[in-house]
Amino acid sequence: MATRTSSNFIIEEWRDLWSYKSDFIIVCFVYVFSWTGTLSLPKMFIENGGGAFGVAYVISLIVCCIPLIMVELAVGQLCASSPPKSMFNMSPLFAGVGTSYTLFSLLTSSIHVAYASYVISLLVHLFMSIDNGTPSWAPCPEKLAMHTLLDADYINVSVSENLIDINKFFQNTVLNATSRVEETGKLQWMLISGSAVVWLVVFIALFLGVRWLGKVCYFTFVIPLLLVLTLLVKSLSSDGASFMVQKIFETDWQVLYKMETWMCAFSQSLYGTGLCYGAYITLGSFNRRSNNLVGDTFLIVFIHAILSCLGLVTVAGLLGHLAIKCDQPYEHTLSPDFSQLLKLLEAVGHFEQPHLWTALLLLFFLLLIFNFLYVLVLNVQTPVEDAIGDSASHFFPRTAITLAVCTLGFVITLGYNAQSGFPVIRVVVRYFDFLCPWFLLALEILAIAWIYCAHLLAQDVGQMLTSRVFKIIAYPFFEVTYLLPAVPIFTALVKLQMYNNSSVDQRNLWAELIGWAMVILVLLPVPINIVYCIAKTCVKGPGFSLWEKFKYAFASPLRYEIPKVSSTPRYTSTAPGYVLLPHAPLAEPEQYTDTYNDRQQMRVSKA
Repeated sequence: MATRTSSNFIIEEWRDLWSYKSDFIIVCFVYVFSWTGTLSLPKMFIENGGGAFGVAYVISLIVCCIPLIMVELAVGQLCASSPPKSMFNMSPLFAGVGTSYTLFSLLTSSIHVAYASYVISLLVHLFMSIDNGTPSWAPCPEKLAMHTLLDADYINVSVSENLIDINKFFQNTVLNATSRVEETGKLQWMLISGSAVVWLVVFIALFLGVRWLGKVCYFTFVIPLLLVLTLLVKSLSSDGASFMVQKIFETDWQVLYKMETWMCAFSQSLYGTGLCYGAYITLGSFNRRSNNLVGDTFLIVFIHAILSCLGLVTVAGLLGHLAIKCDQPYEHTLSPDFSQLLKLLEAVGHFEQPHLWTALLLLFFLLLIFNFLYVLVLNVQTPVEDAIGDSASHFFPRTAITLAVCTLGFVITLGYNAQSGFPVIRVVVRYFDFLCPWFLLALEILAIAWIYCAHLLAQDVGQMLTSRVFKIIAYPFFEVTYLLPAVPIFTALVKLQMYNNSSVDQRNLWAELIGWAMVILVLLPVPINIVYCIAKTCVKGPGFSLWEKFKYAFASPLRYEIPKVSSTPRYTSTAPGYVLLPHAPLAEPEQYTDTYNDRQQMRVSKA
């Protein structure tokens, strides 16, 4: 029977460590300062019971996000490797989950680079209109000046037309978008230039490793924090802000009985804390073995909650100001995803000095996208470094690896810089959200909690920690992970139930094909690795029977030693350390049989 061994035999392979503990913490802070959460939370609060949704969100942070972040940091810190190798160490059968995380991070990075190129294009158009009184997409000043002379009906019609000016400008000038996904159109050179700038900045942040990245993130965290505080003060001092904030926190407790409310809370908390990419495994792999990951987890989630509140109130205040200025119901100011940013641009266009406030708003979201990209691209780069290893690092230095990853990402982003790029992004994001993160997260939790065993992982963490208090605090959170596969499974089922494939027609057939093709591309490494691992283990694996071979496809190499039959018999004339003396009284050679040899096994570590 195989016995569990200590994880201390793991050799930390060639890789950087964080220069200081604060570097790791600050990188985690920039990662959980979610720009998508900042845009999405106001709409989610209003549509899901206001304060009741806030309660569900906090519960999801405590019950779901804290244990999962703790588990991922523990796995990374224990294995000192990226998601593919770490998942192999948890269970070889699920190593494909780590590979899928890498692909998912790469494709998601390319989408966010496209978003950043849109923001850069808006900044360029903003500075091109610096001589004008307002940005190119702002409401017409002459019409706004006539509000006191016009009747109320005309005001509503006029302002409603101005409200869509930013959408028309974005579609026709920034994107020059086609009406259908299959109509690729031409490449937009301004967007290509913006994407190149973004990938160049990401390369500069990562090419020297995490020691340099930690220093970069000090600036890219402090500057957005100052910007959001500035925008918060301005938004709360504007007309209509208090009304919108009150609407945000109006509570309807009945929504807690709806599964859609909990689905939104779970999905947004997992997205907002960045748990859908396996990135905490990568970040934790650069920690020292004795790092207090339990305290780090609580601090990360707490800071995420604070930053989310700041972003929520700031965006709510701006949308309230927009509703008052445009004399529109507050529901009309709510939009999903990137479209919400366009509404915010419309709102700051009504401030005095609109160029200044528009530039600050765009710079704020651009830096948030950069912060998110740093971690995602690091999550792609690190598996490549681990695969190459120390012996080949002289031929493939980190600079070359980072350049190759960024170049590949830039090539992928070119597909989103065409005229059909924005519709394709919306399709890909929609289909990714149906299945990819939830399927991968469920398999990850299953491999760690049920196959490797969450209780034994908690024991490993207990050996790494020096504080007895944090050891005691950590155990309940590790034990609850046995139940957490139900969360991503529940989220995926509700989202798939909301998916209506009966609406597929000739117009969106290409969208369906593109969406599901991208989903299959991300998830394909999982079944491929399962088949390969089972076949390899059954053919060349350790053990004597097919069942013994098969079980080692699941067994973690950290938990079990692999039996290997000893070729040296016991008590023979050729046995090492045994000398047969012919003149001894009882020096008759022993009758040796293979009965004992069949049972004798020598424990060795799996290569």
